[in-house]
Amino acid sequence: MSARRRVLVALFVALGFYALSDILLWQRIFEANSLSMFDAQYQTGHVAILIGLIGTGAVLLWDAGAWALWFGGALYTTAFGGVADVLYYWLDGRSVPAVLPWLDRSRLVFIRPLGGDVTSVELLASAAFWLGLWLAAWVVLGQARRANDAAEVGRAPG
Repeated sequence: MSARRRVLVALFVALGFYALSDILLWQRIFEANSLSMFDAQYQTGHVAILIGLIGTGAVLLWDAGAWALWFGGALYTTAFGGVADVLYYWLDGRSVPAVLPWLDRSRLVFIRPLGGDVTSVELLASAAFWLGLWLAAWVVLGQARRANDAAEVGRAPG
């Protein structure tokens, strides 16, 4: 599998497991046992999981050069930009709630009314924006790489 495809698969696997860890830890343990007073500690641990996924992915993709950076940037912004939140509900078989006031502090979920709470429509729009941005970059970088490789083949001594 090419580095370009590996990085895309790695992104979706990491996002899926990041959302799944949120379901299993927050919902099944913290919510089920009324432990919301430990939200700050939970959020710190959840961010540590994301940083670990980014670091591990970057190390494993290091030989792919710029694709390792693409992976880190894409995973961070899609996780905090709404994709992980959407996956949280979809993987749990639920629809996204109409209003998500806990996301009001998120700087990467920036599609929202001024002074209002984040809604499901705005969360989906933000998630689509970040996925669209990174998938477009994936396509453009892949085309640029192919063009560069073709140019180098044309310049090879022969």
